[in-house]
Amino acid sequence: LLFLYSCCNKSESTIRIWNYDDFIKKDVKMSDIADAMTIIQPDSIDYKGARIVHASSFFLAGTEQGILRYDKEGHFMNKIGAIGQGPGEYSRFYQMAINETERIIYVYRMDISALLSFSYEGTFLNKHSDFPGNISQSIFDKIKKTKKLKQLRIKLLLIGSIIDFILWGSILYFLFYQGNLIWLLLGILITVALTWYIAINYYHHTCYICPHCSHQFRVSFSNWLFARHTPNTRYLTCNKCHQKTYCIEEYH
Repeated sequence: LLFLYSCCNKSESTIRIWNYDDFIKKDVKMSDIADAMTIIQPDSIDYKGARIVHASSFFLAGTEQGILRYDKEGHFMNKIGAIGQGPGEYSRFYQMAINETERIIYVYRMDISALLSFSYEGTFLNKHSDFPGNISQSIFDKIKKTKKLKQLRIKLLLIGSIIDFILWGSILYFLFYQGNLIWLLLGILITVALTWYIAINYYHHTCYICPHCSHQFRVSFSNWLFARHTPNTRYLTCNKCHQKTYCIEEYH
């Protein structure tokens, strides 16, 4: 259920998505929510988990099929780019923003930290190495989180190098120089402690985004530790839509 409403304490119009099943269960009057309200029924779209970004004359719906553009009455206008791994394509992990002054739509690929730009008609324009200053705050926040996550990984990678040095150093010292067994055990103990520190530190600084419903969530340490993963995703169950899939990793 998509509403375009005008609130008493807010001058501009805003788009909000309501889950209809949740909405009808609550004893809420329309007059408690807004002064004026228009119900928009978009053409042929499943809004479950859709992300909405709006401009003055249209809005974008981010779905699993890609980014779709609709006018204010809900009529389909065109598709923006396409989901894929080729040049000018984006994965299911993305954020959207609209620059109405230059008539540009920005799509931030969260999986590879890349910013793409498209025309209103959906044509791919450019892949940006330097992020322009007119991108939205939401995309800017995602970029900052991506940088923080990279910095965290570099920090823990350096600690991992120290772990390797201590572990193999203690083993080689014991084997080739007939060192005291205590030094070997001490090296193993330090290695285990630093490895535990890396795991705990990384766990507490990461959260995950479901590609189906865009919900941000965290899981228990045991589920996190034993889940299959890639460099940027982890195979987890979303606690909102209960879909189990590879969820994008983000700095928390």
